[in-house]
Amino acid sequence: MNVKRRILMILMAFFVTYSSANAQSATYTFSFKNASLDKVIEEIARQSGYEFIFDASYLQKSSPTTLEIKSANIDEVLKAVFKTQNFSYEISRKTIILKPVSDQQIEGASYQVKGRVIDSTGVSIPGAVVRVKGQRIGVQTDPNGNFVLTVKEPDNTLLFNYVGYQEQEYTAVPSVASTSISIVLKPNTSMLQEVFVNGFQKISKERSTGSYTNVNNEDLNRNLNVDLISALEGKVAGLITTKNPTGKSADKLLLRGISTYSPTVGTQPLLVIDGLPTEYALDEVNPYDIESITVLKDAAASSIYGARSANGVIIMTTKQAKGKGVKINLNADLFITGKPDVNKMHYASTSDLIDWETAVYKKTLSNFSNVESMFAGYGTLASGTLKYYSPLYQLYRSQASGALTTEQVNSTLDQWRQNDYVKDYTENVWQNEVRQRYNLSLSSNTDNSNTYLSLNYDQGKGRIINNMNRAFNLNMKSTFKIKSWLSATVGLNGKYANDESTGIDYDNVFLQERYARIVDAEGNKVISDYVNLSDGFSSSSAINGSVINAVAGNAAFKSFGFNIVDALADGLDKQKYLNLRAFSNLEAKIYKGLTFNTQVQYETSSTKLDRYNAADGYRMRYMSNMFVDKSMVSHLPVGGRYYQLDKSSNNYTFRNQLNFNRGFGKDDNEHYIAAIAGFEMRQTFSPVINESLHLGYDPQTIQFVNLDDDLLVNGIASYFNGNRTVGRLGTSQTETKHRYTSRYANMSYTFQGKYNATASVRMDNSDLFGVDYKDKNRPFWSAGLAWNASSEDFLKTLSWLNTLKVRATYGTNGNVDQSTTSFIVASRKKDALLTNLNYWNITTMPNPTLRWETTATTNFGIDYAVFGNRLRGSIDVYNRKSTDLLNTTKLDPTVGTLSQVVNSGSLRNRGFEFSASGDWFKTKDWTLTTSATFAMNKNEVVKVNNPQTSIGVYVTAPNTFFIAGDAFNSLYAYRYGGMVNGYPYFLDENGNPNVTFDAAGTPTAVKQINNLNALVKVGQLDPKYSGSLSQRISYQDFELSAMFVFSGGNKLRKDVSALDASDLKDLDVVNRWTEGSDFPRLFIDYATSQNNNMQTLSTLWKYADKQILDASYIKLRNIAVSYNLPRQWSKKLGLAAFKITGQVNNLWYWSAAGDDIDPETYSLNSGTRSYSVPKSFLLGLNVTF
Repeated sequence: MNVKRRILMILMAFFVTYSSANAQSATYTFSFKNASLDKVIEEIARQSGYEFIFDASYLQKSSPTTLEIKSANIDEVLKAVFKTQNFSYEISRKTIILKPVSDQQIEGASYQVKGRVIDSTGVSIPGAVVRVKGQRIGVQTDPNGNFVLTVKEPDNTLLFNYVGYQEQEYTAVPSVASTSISIVLKPNTSMLQEVFVNGFQKISKERSTGSYTNVNNEDLNRNLNVDLISALEGKVAGLITTKNPTGKSADKLLLRGISTYSPTVGTQPLLVIDGLPTEYALDEVNPYDIESITVLKDAAASSIYGARSANGVIIMTTKQAKGKGVKINLNADLFITGKPDVNKMHYASTSDLIDWETAVYKKTLSNFSNVESMFAGYGTLASGTLKYYSPLYQLYRSQASGALTTEQVNSTLDQWRQNDYVKDYTENVWQNEVRQRYNLSLSSNTDNSNTYLSLNYDQGKGRIINNMNRAFNLNMKSTFKIKSWLSATVGLNGKYANDESTGIDYDNVFLQERYARIVDAEGNKVISDYVNLSDGFSSSSAINGSVINAVAGNAAFKSFGFNIVDALADGLDKQKYLNLRAFSNLEAKIYKGLTFNTQVQYETSSTKLDRYNAADGYRMRYMSNMFVDKSMVSHLPVGGRYYQLDKSSNNYTFRNQLNFNRGFGKDDNEHYIAAIAGFEMRQTFSPVINESLHLGYDPQTIQFVNLDDDLLVNGIASYFNGNRTVGRLGTSQTETKHRYTSRYANMSYTFQGKYNATASVRMDNSDLFGVDYKDKNRPFWSAGLAWNASSEDFLKTLSWLNTLKVRATYGTNGNVDQSTTSFIVASRKKDALLTNLNYWNITTMPNPTLRWETTATTNFGIDYAVFGNRLRGSIDVYNRKSTDLLNTTKLDPTVGTLSQVVNSGSLRNRGFEFSASGDWFKTKDWTLTTSATFAMNKNEVVKVNNPQTSIGVYVTAPNTFFIAGDAFNSLYAYRYGGMVNGYPYFLDENGNPNVTFDAAGTPTAVKQINNLNALVKVGQLDPKYSGSLSQRISYQDFELSAMFVFSGGNKLRKDVSALDASDLKDLDVVNRWTEGSDFPRLFIDYATSQNNNMQTLSTLWKYADKQILDASYIKLRNIAVSYNLPRQWSKKLGLAAFKITGQVNNLWYWSAAGDDIDPETYSLNSGTRSYSVPKSFLLGLNVTF
């Protein structure tokens, strides 16, 4: 509901406090002296509780009132008041409807027309004037927008009017007397209309032909959103949000299926802010700065962006000041995310894992004559090669050597069985994620300027201790009216972030064995003698218990002791980010309907990383020990390790554009043309990344030791035998610069507001191409038609039909892969082995036919609104074919290479999209609204020329290797045949078992499966369908909402244990093979002679069709309740508005796979279980001054 409408309704309505029956018999006393009519009405409403309905313009025609009334009923009061006014009144229950005397009904009507007047969103319009054209017959709608008007033939044309809306005409017939009609009033041309924004121009929705979805500010901010990605979820049909399984990077977006084979291009739509493409990521934009988001789906909507638009385009329009004067808005949000539920990971208990590891130890020992010969394989100080083995192995080794008795070993094991490293980790390393976000915006609007300024501060602590982030955002946009024909807009967006994070090596609940401890029963830290973790900076590997015993008491060595809490406080990655975006837009009016604007945008970003590892930290102690030589001297400089990285990028966009918007013909509206033509230049530049590494660093004195080249290259002869070297920084440097130029034009034509045609063309040039002229100048284009069928006279008689628009478009978009080039690429090298001569090594062969990847899209759509706009939405079907896709392709060896990345691939996506919103119940106090989206997508690899000799790559990497005729990311599996005596077997291409068994059920031969025909396609990894269902119910100032999201039609692999793995952690170590069971044999159940067979069967078992599950799911993404403080209360507090919101995210989910699997965070193809998305609790406060 627009602002003017709200103000008008507030001035018109005064709410009742007494019942109608009591009010009719009540008496009132009034005294007025030269009082204005609005003051008189206000006082009558205050005393009586009656509600007045009238057109606010009536007050301008009223005269002052002077009268004295004592103990009179309401009818007597009204007669006295309106005796001197040119108004009459009508009492309907607790409502008093005022009518000009000239608008009174006349006698002689023959039938009644009744109905309801609403706006385009379905909201009732009280006080709308309904009259007979050319006559004085007229009424006003009641508080619910309802009316009843008596008319007679032939005077049956009705006119509907309301301030700020276009007049609507309706022809009545006698048959409507038995029905109720709905009249939709549209805002007049001076009011804000819904427009299609493509970043280059704004076109009214009724004139557009493309497929797009607009998410307005109300929908964006109805709930609390972590970022704009979550704000879009569930609001755009066909837009899929893919969670990152590790949760360490932003979610990804996929619109209408994948359109490229290139991982460099990816699936992310192009992001546009205020009309100009940006290198920003969607999660980097402050949600509170965005007024609306438009997602462009088909070519007619997005082809104007040419070679960057095949993945779709997301247009963001930032806020500007509204209304007159200065406004201040404050948001304060709190997000609390709980710890993941480790129980859903189905880990085995500590005791079970001890039993499993003991069984593995015994099996391994059975292959040797004695314990020491077995441990010789783990290396010694003399051997120079060391391998880690667990404290449990060391315990058994000490028992075998006589250092520990059996009773001592059993006592230790009993104690270890009570330990739980996973529990210790979740209690001492994990923490609830807490995030605070504050946003302050100031806006000012005058006749000659419009300024919006926002400041945003965001801080939070991560799941792991010592992980935290702080970010500050600034956004400013000002528009100035320099002359009546000239205006300018300047703006600046900036984000500064300061993050601290721990190394990824430590993010593992099984960093140590489950029987280890982090703290003891009293909460004191427990220091482990050694762990399976090296320093990570040198060529050293992890050590074992024999090393600890060998160097014990030697002063040349520092402690190898480790505690995760201490380790997490050392070597933090301290990163500072700075992103700036400056832009300007100068617009000049040249002639009627003709304008020219020039835009400039400059973006710069920098990232600085500092990582300091203290001398007494675990990593540096470990590294120092590794560089002790045979003379017991450490060659590592005394001090810490300090690493720095500095990288940046600079991008600019420049655009000149002519715009033409004008109507012609009758009332300048019979023909309407909107056209643009322009030129654009863009450059992206990433300078060389600067790195530095210092050893012996002292953070107090900022002194360090220059690195010795021998230490870097040749290394030191370590006490542990073998050379230990310090990893040097990269020796190659890369600087990347790309330039693009574009010419484009777009035009739309509308006839009589019913028939629309659009066309666009764009020519993109790039430094990526430079050989063949025709490949450099391939245009991207689109054409579209739309018919506003509901504007046709023969459909206007359908009272239940409010909007019907039919659309059809075709066009092309492109993708750009900046990792390729048409030129030969070579690197300079030196033959240090034989000739000592320099030479050039060709790293990339030339590709003279390199060209844009192209996606052609055909789209048919319908926009609809029915039943008084109570049900509205759109339906789209599309066919997208992507050709000239870059892919590794087999070539004739005579060209100089066996394969090369060339434009040889083709993909197809077909789909269906549906969106709907329905207002099932709407009164003054109650509103019940449902919104739903649904999308289906069928993907097919049309062309690929990269056959593989090993079929295993199709199974393990379906996003890299694919088969024509199947879906991209298809899921392939080996055919499971059955199980004999715990040994699984599989079927080859002829349906024959690949395992031969003897009479005892023991494999005698296991055949590899290498024929592609042996694989079976069991589904695909990408969802075939997705959607959302949102329910919102409001009562007065309270609102309750919930959103469900769902996805399905795809498959996943079960998280089965590898049969040849000895370090298992899950419940399979308990549910393993026993005589007569259905479980397969695991590592300990295979005889040593079967090891080779075990490895083959393990791979086939993991990727068998038996392990396939349905990946469909339904999630209650959020449920929220909000309260808006009543306006009269807000005013008493000196506020314009006050809103508080409480919300819970990810409260519940259902997965078809069951077994506590969360498909959103699950690695579908590898069958790797990750933590389910944890619940989040959100609290938000919004105050407007």
